[in-house]
Amino acid sequence: MLEATDEMLGFGDSLALARRAWILEAGSRLQREGFAGYRRSDAFIMRRLQRAPSTLGALGDDLAMTRQGARKIVDTLLERRYAILEPDPSDARKSQVVLTKRGASYARAIANVIAAMNAELRESVGERALDSATQVLRQIRHDFGDWRLDP
Repeated sequence: MLEATDEMLGFGDSLALARRAWILEAGSRLQREGFAGYRRSDAFIMRRLQRAPSTLGALGDDLAMTRQGARKIVDTLLERRYAILEPDPSDARKSQVVLTKRGASYARAIANVIAAMNAELRESVGERALDSATQVLRQIRHDFGDWRLDP
């Protein structure tokens, strides 16, 4: 089998493989901390819910997906007992996704793992290289993305 070298890979392939490696490493670290089953959507959604509860519609908007798509992600949080649904205080017809105590612990663990991985990467490649890479990723989101993250 032909093994791809860094020279053979284009930017997009390198980006995809780097993202995969990042997710697998984060999942491995979280598993060692007692949080098995990390999913790639967990980092964003858990940190989002850590800031404040949210309706499914708002989460769908934040994730640039339909309410139904957001519901699938939320269902995995409910199954893992990281979140519960409560009535929305501003509209009884809606439900809010609220982190449980375990979910709040998971969100903190995710934030800590990501911070540690960022620090390790910064130490490995240097501040300037990491800032440049981050700028390239922002430019990709700007040029090719159909959604934007708040800074």
